[in-house]
Amino acid sequence: MKTDPIDRALMLRESLIQNDKILVADFRGTLQGEDTSKVIDLMPIVGTTDYPFRTKVNVKEIDPLASEKYETPFFDITKKTENEIEKFLRKQEFDFPLWYKHERQFNMKKVNFYNAPFTLQIAGCNFHTGNSSGGCWYCFVDDKNNNGLPGQGKVNLGINETIDSMLSARKKIVSQYQRLGHDTNLKVLRTSGGEPTIVLDWILNLWREIKKRNLDFVGQLDSNLSTATLVDYFESERIFEKFTLEKLAEYPIKVLTALKGVDDCNLQQNVQSVTSIEDQMYSLKRFVNSGFDIFPQMYNPDPKKLRNYLENVDNIIDNISLRIHIGPLKLYGPNSKRLTFEAQRKGVDEVKFIVDRQISWNSNYIQSCEIINNYLKEKYGVSYKEVTRSDVKLKVK
Repeated sequence: MKTDPIDRALMLRESLIQNDKILVADFRGTLQGEDTSKVIDLMPIVGTTDYPFRTKVNVKEIDPLASEKYETPFFDITKKTENEIEKFLRKQEFDFPLWYKHERQFNMKKVNFYNAPFTLQIAGCNFHTGNSSGGCWYCFVDDKNNNGLPGQGKVNLGINETIDSMLSARKKIVSQYQRLGHDTNLKVLRTSGGEPTIVLDWILNLWREIKKRNLDFVGQLDSNLSTATLVDYFESERIFEKFTLEKLAEYPIKVLTALKGVDDCNLQQNVQSVTSIEDQMYSLKRFVNSGFDIFPQMYNPDPKKLRNYLENVDNIIDNISLRIHIGPLKLYGPNSKRLTFEAQRKGVDEVKFIVDRQISWNSNYIQSCEIINNYLKEKYGVSYKEVTRSDVKLKVK
């Protein structure tokens, strides 16, 4: 059964924030924790045995430990020109380090400082029904970490605990790489989920404290683009301050905006929710108009509808198709488990069900990359991923 994303978000609000603390996932013993801690260990709240922080290396090839662990060729940025580094990174699945290209203190020769965000995960998603096969089919978040329910596997996290824990983790990680003869840092604080926009008031106060301490952090905020009307409502009810998005956009925070479908049918099939393209577009416009630098990642688009979607969204926000990356979908422990539950519910062969879904995802990805490449060549005269996304200026028409 599909969930209503706004009703679900209102319900989650009650459990996700209590007494100035937010409910986040504790990654110990989870499939997601195992999948994302292969290079850098999970990290605790300082002075506790709770582990709500993970650090995923985005571009494995520029990290000496990750390239060895995943057996990818090492791209040594110390021996490359700035142009070579930039060209290499914008072609990757995760070009995240380049998002900060125009931020103060950014240095292309030290782009690896932005390659492994210190990540906390809001423990509830408004696309998720709370059952074992709810939410986005391809999501790699464990279902219990998306259901919004307090209890085992969750922890309440405060603002100063977050900052102190990142500073402690930074010291440990920098020392670890220095012992191996490599220079790195931990610059990016990522608020992931779940759906972080449900607790924007806490996130705004987090960044106020970061500024107060004069720390050199930059940020990443994730959004599934379903909650702009919720933000409006929370502001009208004084749950959020007026102009919360605009105030948050004053900080060096980049927004990962997830495009999870290109028409209502495609979107709702992917996320198992009654959200709409209209909701997606309104949320996109709210982020851009608020002053955020957004980076759209598209997942499992319907190739038959993609061209029309690109034309429409470019008519709403200038140049936005140049910023869209299409993400390949892979089988991880959590989404394999979700698909297994669904196959059991349907009474069909589990292996065939998962294989068929993977084939469909791969086919849609390959076709969609070709479609967006042809579209960008025709409209802008450039190939897909030929332009660094942070160089593209956006404007709502």
